[in-house]
Amino acid sequence: MNLETKDIILAVLGLLGWTWGIVQFLLTRRNQKRDKALEKRFEVYSAFMNKADEISQNMRTDPKMIYGITTEFFSRIISGDEEEMNNALIDFNSELIEYTRKSVQPMMILNQELNKLKLVCSDKLLPKIEQYKQLANDYNDEFQIVLNKISTNKDINLTAKELENIGHSNRTVLMGELWQEIEKLMRDEIGYYKQK
Repeated sequence: MNLETKDIILAVLGLLGWTWGIVQFLLTRRNQKRDKALEKRFEVYSAFMNKADEISQNMRTDPKMIYGITTEFFSRIISGDEEEMNNALIDFNSELIEYTRKSVQPMMILNQELNKLKLVCSDKLLPKIEQYKQLANDYNDEFQIVLNKISTNKDINLTAKELENIGHSNRTVLMGELWQEIEKLMRDEIGYYKQK
């Protein structure tokens, strides 16, 4: 073997070593980015699920609350004079506004949380989140429609029944099924169950 062949072999081996090092660096970098993205998704998904649990607890109001409001309202109307009736109407309005705020606010917060989720989710999960968001907006819209009827509807019991029925529609069943699909896709995306 002459010196030129040795030099060429060493140069080729050096070049292959550098190439292998660069490939390893790029692969490591790509894996680190993927791992960091997975960690971020896990953080966002975990925060979202915790917030969703908190929202769920806040949405569970006493179903008899609206009936309690109307019962108290009617008893004050029947037993009072005109001034007592006016005070009862004012109090009823205040309690109804508070009931509305407590009922609608969690869905508004959920919408904000879904917006955060949309930033990090996969293309497969995004349509499910959009669909869930639409159902949540429909819920809020229906709630507002029922509340707008209060001023025109003379039968407060009918309005109370409509308010109670908002949460018992096909939309609620669809939201539950969609929620389970979203949770499954989240678990699949972070690969938690695939690692075991």
